[in-house]
Amino acid sequence: MSHNDSVVHAVLMALFWGGGVLIAYTYFLYPAAVWLLAALRPASGPAPAAADPRSLSVVIAVHDEAPRIRARLDELARLVAGCGCAGEIIVVTDGCRDGTAELARAYPGSLVQVLELPENHGKAYALSRGCALARGEILVFADARQRWADDALQALLRNFSDARVGAASGELLLEVTPGALAGIGLYWRYEKWLRRNESRLHSSVGVSGSIAALRRELFTPVPPGLLLDDVYWPLRVAMQGYRVLHDERALAYDRLPERPRDEFRRKVRTLSGNFQLMAALPQALLPWRNPLWLQFLSHKVLRLLVPWLLIGVFVSSAVLHGRLYQLAFWAQLAFYALALFALCGLIGARSRLAAAAASFVTLNAAAWLGFWVWISGGSGRAWHKVSYARTQGGD
Repeated sequence: MSHNDSVVHAVLMALFWGGGVLIAYTYFLYPAAVWLLAALRPASGPAPAAADPRSLSVVIAVHDEAPRIRARLDELARLVAGCGCAGEIIVVTDGCRDGTAELARAYPGSLVQVLELPENHGKAYALSRGCALARGEILVFADARQRWADDALQALLRNFSDARVGAASGELLLEVTPGALAGIGLYWRYEKWLRRNESRLHSSVGVSGSIAALRRELFTPVPPGLLLDDVYWPLRVAMQGYRVLHDERALAYDRLPERPRDEFRRKVRTLSGNFQLMAALPQALLPWRNPLWLQFLSHKVLRLLVPWLLIGVFVSSAVLHGRLYQLAFWAQLAFYALALFALCGLIGARSRLAAAAASFVTLNAAAWLGFWVWISGGSGRAWHKVSYARTQGGD
């Protein structure tokens, strides 16, 4: 074997084994380690008590939500009235053209305030503007589309009796639909399980932006145009020395888009936002600045590398000689074929393996495409409306 052949062989071996180990770490070893460490974490002493919140501000940023804004305000007003503390609801209408602002302003009583932005600036800017008006001790974030359980707001607020807690997120339950999107629901259950265990260990990396809360003094305005506001501000809270909890008692309900391509577009946009986030908050990549550095690296950053690692493992297994590499190549080919058949509807939706394969391939394809969307400057700040079954659309 010539020197050049030896170099190529070494590179292929590194791609196969290094890529395989990193993929396994990202999806299996890291979650298992978090679960084990959380389970073995010694019980700490009594939590340092904080005074129960006496006031809160619900901030909801909306874009063209006229068909549902009244019902959503009715629900939030009922929850605020039942939480036992003073409250206000701040509705930020972001470039609405369908009368959303007028409907919100017409809401009876003084509970609801409306900040109307004449131009569409994006959710990050709208939330920051709304938070600047807020007077409550606790900021509560909600979206227009989801529903909350009757005790969801009270469950969120209970977390702030611990002085170490700076933010808390609820549990978003997705209605699972049959077909190609069934695997996305399976992936979301895996994601919530990981967040719960990260929270038990110390803090969750990111929150569900449709049901979350934080202490007002800890909120850092989100850079305009940033897509992942629900990762940016929780990281900022953690970087100030506070915990970010995932509370499975605070329930919100949602469903997946009607069309698989809408969900895929949403994931591409979200995953491109991870690249955007790292550019906007480079401190998150520094272990001496970010107490959640290892979690952020393992949970967020490495997932963005997995599509490229999958390509490297596939190509190297096709080229390398040996029974092990041949078996690995054919196993990958079978896995991708299973995913393709599931996405095309050629395999029954009840096959959990097929649904998992389709979800894995879809999410990694979205991550791969998300990089190119970001690098080309296509991570737009505008709201993108999609169709949700039995609803009238949402971001």
